[in-house]
Amino acid sequence: MQQNRWRISRLDIGSRRWWCVALSLCLLTACSLSRDPKYLLDLEKKESVGSGWPAADVRFQEADHPPIAVTLPAVPGAELVDFDQLCMTCHETYAKTFGHSIHHAQKCEDCHGQASLHLQSRGKLPGSVLNFRKLTKAERSEVCLKCHAQNHCEPAANWRVSAHAHNGVACTDCHTAHYNVPAGTNPLDGRITQNSSDAEIQLAAYTLKEEAKPLSALEQADIRAASNHLGAVAPQVCYRCHGSMARFENLAHPHQMLGQHAFTCSTCHDPHGNIRQSTRTELCLQCHQNAPTMAWHSSTHSLAGVACTDCHNPHPNTFAQQTVGIAHTNISRQKRMPMSVDEPNACYKCHPKVYAENAMPSHHPIKEGKIVCSDCHDGHGQAQGNLNQPTLNQVCYRCHADKQGPFVNEHAPVTQDCGICHSAHGTVANNLLHQPATFLCLRCHSGHRVGPTSGAHTFGGLPDTGNNAAMQQAFFSDCTQCHSQIHGSDLPSPRNPHALLR
Repeated sequence: MQQNRWRISRLDIGSRRWWCVALSLCLLTACSLSRDPKYLLDLEKKESVGSGWPAADVRFQEADHPPIAVTLPAVPGAELVDFDQLCMTCHETYAKTFGHSIHHAQKCEDCHGQASLHLQSRGKLPGSVLNFRKLTKAERSEVCLKCHAQNHCEPAANWRVSAHAHNGVACTDCHTAHYNVPAGTNPLDGRITQNSSDAEIQLAAYTLKEEAKPLSALEQADIRAASNHLGAVAPQVCYRCHGSMARFENLAHPHQMLGQHAFTCSTCHDPHGNIRQSTRTELCLQCHQNAPTMAWHSSTHSLAGVACTDCHNPHPNTFAQQTVGIAHTNISRQKRMPMSVDEPNACYKCHPKVYAENAMPSHHPIKEGKIVCSDCHDGHGQAQGNLNQPTLNQVCYRCHADKQGPFVNEHAPVTQDCGICHSAHGTVANNLLHQPATFLCLRCHSGHRVGPTSGAHTFGGLPDTGNNAAMQQAFFSDCTQCHSQIHGSDLPSPRNPHALLR
């Protein structure tokens, strides 16, 4: 009996081992699948850091498309009937409710073409009338443009060169030609009060009428408000194709979609055209009139042709990243709020030299995520270098207060300009120095050399270092080995109070 138990226990242990091996294989397979791009949720195009990067952004700029124009198909032998009552025989619902639409003054044949053959065959002859279901996208839009492209002030005047038209979108994808105002719809604008002007009062309450009849001028204004762009109401109609943008309704932010400032897609985008060029800067300045954008038009970036949306991203990826990039001891996540600036990547796109300098051995901890460009620079400013302080020294002293002084024994370049010795964005030499310390000092100092008209100037008779190889090795290796308080000192140095030795 004990022998059988031992065999059973050994089988159990073997089975457990096989189960562990199988489970490990499953986990490895799951991990490899999770890294496959097709299994990752990526609704936004991520920044591509490859050849030619960094480069300036081309987002949120008006696209340049050639005009699209097509010829509508003709029905051979068809003639104009011009009698909509005949259409009511089969299309009674459309004919009755069409009188309550903004298109009530149009005839059926204005959109569907000459209908004599269609009426004679009682609709049994295929292709005897323009059927929108069988027309191409461009042909559907061409029917609408017969009227809406005649006037250059019409919203659809730029449709032929729009991004929507060049991406296969038709007018009827957003608008409903036979749109009927639902019963009980209130077309009144929420801003209309008893003190509104006569033009605003014309947007009176509109109740659906059972029978179509000629409309007065006041009723026409009412029906235009009630027709509500023939059902194309942003942002809901935009979500049909741009569903990922719906997440901006859930962000508590001044630029929240349908939030406190009533932002919608059409605030910045012209659905019949392209990006509204004025929304790249001018729309922003209507609200952001005070600091820091008070003097934007005279700022360095504005004079260089930079717009607000070149740096501020209206459509950031709001999803929390499942994986983060870890490089150079830095763990970074993209900004998720609308109009946020992805520092420093947004700056690198126009400042590639700074991007290269930040990769040098000695650099400020920008890559490490400890500081960002705006800690020193004001993107909306007009000072030299877009500094956020009047002088470079005042910018540096915010972090390096121990170098500010005043000191009893000061070093003149330190009080004048930190940039004389240091390069803020990065260098090969240590401590952000333009050159190694000795070479940098020798740009101003003789290096313990004896001049033609002067004797030894330190330590009471020190010989000329230029004639002594041993002294050259000692004195020209690193000046800061002796002159350690190079930024200034309150303690006098032996023999020479201004030597900055201690």
